[in-house]
This record gives sequence, structure tokens and C-alpha cells, in this order.
Amino acid sequence: MDDDEPAEIPDTAPVMVLGGATLFPHSYMPLFLFEQRYRDMLSYCLERHRMFCIGHALPDIDTDLSEDPVHRISTIGLIRACVTHPDGTSHLMLSGLQRVEILGFEQHHPFRVATVLPLPSRVDDPDVAVEAALEVIDLSRKLCGEGKPMSNQLSDHLASVSDPAAIADVVSHAFLHDPGERQHLLETLDVSGRLRYLSDRLSLLLAKE
Repeated sequence: MDDDEPAEIPDTAPVMVLGGATLFPHSYMPLFLFEQRYRDMLSYCLERHRMFCIGHALPDIDTDLSEDPVHRISTIGLIRACVTHPDGTSHLMLSGLQRVEILGFEQHHPFRVATVLPLPSRVDDPDVAVEAALEVIDLSRKLCGEGKPMSNQLSDHLASVSDPAAIADVVSHAFLHDPGERQHLLETLDVSGRLRYLSDRLSLLLAKE
């Protein structure tokens, strides 16, 4: 698969269950896999479409025993790079591709495999979304630099992005650290709504400086 080609989302994909973890589209998550079930999952993925979902675990449950251990809205990611070590552990880089809804699990052991449905972002008014995206970029730049939440490199990358949905996801990944807020924005399909929420959060960060 060429990195520049849009990925075709499969009907089913493994789900890695992680507490407090949210992967956004257009962002990257480094992972270290050491549990046997996830070693098996990795082999499964590499033999097929190189994709799996990051499932944000629901609070106050035993994720190993629960039939539905994660929030239903997730992101499916593509394994961009993977290094497997002699002891069987692996370091990999997962690239977020697309929001998906987990419709149910068709396999629970040794790792979970879910039926997934892609969830496209919604833009009701493109002009409003572009204006909101420009405001978010402007606020982000004010929080850029040494000792600030955003690096100059990421700021330069953001300036080259024209899709408001991608801008919202990149900024969400960079600035939001609360798991609840991250999940909220992951579940917000309206792009303008995402960007308005981010503007409010970035304004609060600036007010604290």
C-alpha cells in the first residue's frame, strides 16, 4: 500500500484495548507490544491489511471480562513501521486513518476482532469550517515555541494542512490531554463543532500563560 493512497477500511479489524488512550485520524501513536495476545494480533494484522483500532477502555470495568470493554467510537490506524525484536516484542508506529464505530465483536480471544463501520466527518457549511480552522491555527501559533505545547515543526506542518477536519484532529492530538475531552472530540462528527470546542480550549490555555 502506497502511503499517499487512501486506505480502504476493512469490515472487521482487531481492537487493542487501552485505558485512557485515544488515537485521532491524521495523528501517530508509538506502541510497544509485549503481551502475547498483542503479538498474535500484530502477526494477524501484518498478514492482512496492517490495520487495527485503538479502543479507549470504559472506566470501572474489567476489560478482560467485559463483552463490550471500549467506547464504541474509535479510530482505525495503519501500521506505518514495525520493528520486532529477538525476544518477540515489537515497537511500531500507528497512523490514525478514520473514525469508526465498533458495531460488535466477532472474536474475543486471544485478541478482540470487531465489526467496524467508517464514520466520515460532517461539514454542513464549508465556509464556516474554514473560518473556524483559521482561528484554531492562529490560536495554536500563539502556543508554539520552546516550552510551549506545540513545537515549531508541528506548527509548520499545520500551516500546510488545508482540510478543516485534519486541522481539528492534529490540534486535538497536540493540545488535549484529558481522556474525556479527547474521546468527546473523537465522537464529534461535525467539524465546525470540533473546531469551536478547540478554540475555547486554546483560549483558556492562552489565558493561563
